[in-house]
Amino acid sequence: MMRRCRKTRRTQKPRLLRIPQAADYLDNVVTVGTLRAWIFQGKLDTVRVGGAVCIPVEALDRLIERGKAAR
Repeated sequence: MMRRCRKTRRTQKPRLLRIPQAADYLDNVVTVGTLRAWIFQGKLDTVRVGGAVCIPVEALDRLIERGKAAR
């Protein structure tokens, strides 16, 4: 079972997602490998929580908005 990063409250959606969860959030349009590459290249903001690399949902939302603006 995949562990989730910190939630603000049980009823709210998580603010931080691990890389596979982030790919799911993006409907797997972007692969886990691409997300890892973007993190390595500094194109995507991350937060380290213990040993886990987490991506803020806000960073993914910005990525979606940039994609919409590029059309």
